[in-house]
Amino acid sequence: MSRRLESSSDVELLALLARGELDAAACIYDRYGAILLALSLRIVRDRAEAEDVIHDAFMTMTDRAAQYAPERGSVVAWLVTLVRNLSIDRTRRRDRRGVILRRVAAEESTSVARDPEQLLSDATTHARVRRALATLPDVQRQTLEVAFFEGLSYPEIAARENVPLGTIKSRAARALSSLREALDAEHVSLADLVSSEPSDD
Repeated sequence: MSRRLESSSDVELLALLARGELDAAACIYDRYGAILLALSLRIVRDRAEAEDVIHDAFMTMTDRAAQYAPERGSVVAWLVTLVRNLSIDRTRRRDRRGVILRRVAAEESTSVARDPEQLLSDATTHARVRRALATLPDVQRQTLEVAFFEGLSYPEIAARENVPLGTIKSRAARALSSLREALDAEHVSLADLVSSEPSDD
């Protein structure tokens, strides 16, 4: 890294970054990366996810460098706010992810639990779940995939697809029923899948 960059202020580095000098981002990372990673780690409580957050934050910083306004606060304060928001968003998505399956698992709580040694390996179970999902109508499968893999709540799905919330809820209910039948055919119970659930708010 050049001495010119090392001696530049944070504001100057962002200005350089806005003009396309990507080495400026590396310089900012050297200055604040460890602090920001520690902040994210305290929120998401998983190092791999915290590292993903920092990567996303610096990609966002690169894209928005030209929008930075010094009068609104220091560069490091801006980055701290960005990392904090991204960390909170990731935690919310993670907590929502798969809540659908937890509800169904609760419905099946009266069934006899299998001996852990009889459970299929994760890889085999996941393959069977993918096959079961593939049997669903496109609309139902997409609703479950968005809720499970992207962690969106029902209102968020409804807003994104511009359809009534009630439509999304009934679509998800039908999809779960169809998925349960498909999983039965694959000899997999929704109760065996660890997850969380999309919220109604």
